[in-house]
Amino acid sequence: MRHTTPLLKFLSAAMLMAATLSSSLAHADAKNPVIAVAMKTQVQRRWAFDIAAMQREAAALGAKLIVQWANDNPVLQASQVENLLSQQPDALILVPVDSQAAGRIVNSAHQAGVPVVGYDIGVTTAKLDYFVMRNNALVGELQAKGALEKSPHGTFALMKGDPGNDVAQTISKQYDKVLVQDKDVKVVFDQFVRGWDPKLALSNAENVLSAQNDKIDGFVTSNDGMALGVAQALKARNLAGKVYLSGLDADPSSLQLIAQGVQTMSVWTDLNDHGTSAVKAAVALARKEKPAISTTDVNLGAGAVPTHLVNVYAVTQANLCKFITTGAPKGWVTADEVYGAGKSQCK
Repeated sequence: MRHTTPLLKFLSAAMLMAATLSSSLAHADAKNPVIAVAMKTQVQRRWAFDIAAMQREAAALGAKLIVQWANDNPVLQASQVENLLSQQPDALILVPVDSQAAGRIVNSAHQAGVPVVGYDIGVTTAKLDYFVMRNNALVGELQAKGALEKSPHGTFALMKGDPGNDVAQTISKQYDKVLVQDKDVKVVFDQFVRGWDPKLALSNAENVLSAQNDKIDGFVTSNDGMALGVAQALKARNLAGKVYLSGLDADPSSLQLIAQGVQTMSVWTDLNDHGTSAVKAAVALARKEKPAISTTDVNLGAGAVPTHLVNVYAVTQANLCKFITTGAPKGWVTADEVYGAGKSQCK
């Protein structure tokens, strides 16, 4: 029979106390959860506004955010999330660099007992606990139907986003539905652009224009970064304002192009709703509660995930002033930045 000595009893009690203390320090209580946030990039200015919205909501709910930026590097993001999980957060908000590779991140979080809220970009190889995304199908529909309204029998080039990105894939499906399957239009270019690269978009646009002898009715372009590249090609051939050009994110430089008539439209996402909804969902999951926000189900490949769809709408010359003065978040853009100092048409 083995006897327990006083020293062993003391050490066992000390180890138990240390483990309990460590756990209590790592995890906040239910009232003040710690939310890890793994962001994909800081390159697009919108992400700073997403984080600002998250921070405001976190403060209102008594939560703390720990934010990491992956610089569009999936390997770096995996390493960062591993580090975040070592800090034992109560939930993880994830903007994946790669929708497929991020499945391993989600699985690692679940193994650590951490619920995952997908943000903006989905994960196709593992099931998220919740997803907050813009209505990407509507984005693609607005962009494609805008082209069709301008030229019902037109010739179009489709400049899609990164092939490893579920946002690009969802938008692409709407292009296919609205334009590719329409027998009254001609699609002469239909390609994804790795990394949503504006330089590659410029090169593609130049090649399309050369092949078509400049006879093109529109570039249906999935985001504003690529639209800037296409706009450069159009300007070089004196086609600016004569060809339909779409975008996404209402970046200030694209708003300038819309004011000038070079870019036809961009699509805006309600970033405040986007950011606050993600934090609300993460805090609810951290507290073992069901997120109390409007929800539908979205299946990206690993099963149906409860999802909050964030509203989007088109920004054109017709509503540009209204967007600048009431639609955009504070600090996004000014009328002088869009129209030029003293040239604003906004009241």
